[in-house]
Amino acid sequence: MRGIMVLALAAGLGCSFGAQAQDAKAAESALKSSGCLKCHSASAEKEGPSYKAIAAKYKGQGDAAAKLEKFVGGHNGGIKAKDQTKNVVAYILSR
Repeated sequence: MRGIMVLALAAGLGCSFGAQAQDAKAAESALKSSGCLKCHSASAEKEGPSYKAIAAKYKGQGDAAAKLEKFVGGHNGGIKAKDQTKNVVAYILSR
């Protein structure tokens, strides 16, 4: 029983340290209002890659968030507010 609790605690700590906090509703709203959903979706390929495919591509890369923030902020007009960009990138990487 004690081993299970230790594993559960370790899994919970790993998730909180490895992922940025995000507000999914705000990220989805920013993606929609910026026109990102015309070419992208959470899981289906459209003109652009899905967010799931993007997350898989950057998985394990320590500089993934920085790379995506730079790209998302300037791509096709991008998401202008820096705090929104960070939240959107966290959302994309969590897919």
